[in-house]
Amino acid sequence: MDRVRTARSRISAILFDLDNTLIETRKADTITCQKISEIMTREMDIPVLDAKKACDTFLRRFRRCPENPRMQLDEWRLLLWIEALGEEYEDVAEVIYLKWRKLRYRHLALSETKLNMLRSLHKQYQLALVSNGPSHSQWEKIRELKIAEHFDTIVVSGDLKWEKPQPEIFHRACTKLGVEPFECLMIGDKIETDIMGGFQAEIGITMWVLPPEGAPAEKPYPPPDFIVADVMELPGILQSGKEKARSKGLRASGKSSSSGACSTSGASSSTSSTVAGAVGGSTATSSSTVTPATSTKVPGQAAEED
Repeated sequence: MDRVRTARSRISAILFDLDNTLIETRKADTITCQKISEIMTREMDIPVLDAKKACDTFLRRFRRCPENPRMQLDEWRLLLWIEALGEEYEDVAEVIYLKWRKLRYRHLALSETKLNMLRSLHKQYQLALVSNGPSHSQWEKIRELKIAEHFDTIVVSGDLKWEKPQPEIFHRACTKLGVEPFECLMIGDKIETDIMGGFQAEIGITMWVLPPEGAPAEKPYPPPDFIVADVMELPGILQSGKEKARSKGLRASGKSSSSGACSTSGASSSTSSTVAGAVGGSTATSSSTVTPATSTKVPGQAAEED
């Protein structure tokens, strides 16, 4: 793919990954289970080690298989808690499950700062959510977190026959938005799904959100155009791209901005922008070397955090 061509494209849409990009799923689930363990000990007189073991067991199994197509979500999760608690404590499983669900969404909730970012971006760009994961689990998050209003379209792999990194799921989002892939920016936390998929779908710009532990030792493949520590860095990079594009246009024309030179040099309008800095390959915002994350997905079962 011609990265020089796409880097000069006007970005008019942003495709967001959901888990561990827009919402901190892994962190929230870890914190929630820690809180539940404390509640089990404090309010139910369950020994600390037993409570921790039950919570660790539930979280491990839940992450591996968040949804059972033969059961309702609540029924499946309750069963996971019953199995994790064992015969000795299974009588409190329903109470634990309800507390877990409430706490989970409290910790998954987007901050007002992040919501304001989405509102601001939505004034200038079309926004799409492109998420891997089981349909019922992902749509429950979208409903509970009340984030649908911030997106022009939402694409969940569990509703389709494709998933990231297959280009078709990206193209589905583009079709719904009425844009070409090269007009889009994809931001996500997984090299092997979000970035690889973005390259295969010929998305204009790819942006990798680093894992909490930071950059691994080796360079990622394929290389993202930008590397960020947090999704909140996105607006600054977009704004920087606008400013660089305008500056380049003015230098090329030797005229003031009133001459309209920016419009002929690829500078942004109010609804689209040129993201400068991606010409000729990766121009990450961090000098760290990085490597793809290792997938923990079980064959045949989409992980909730993909």
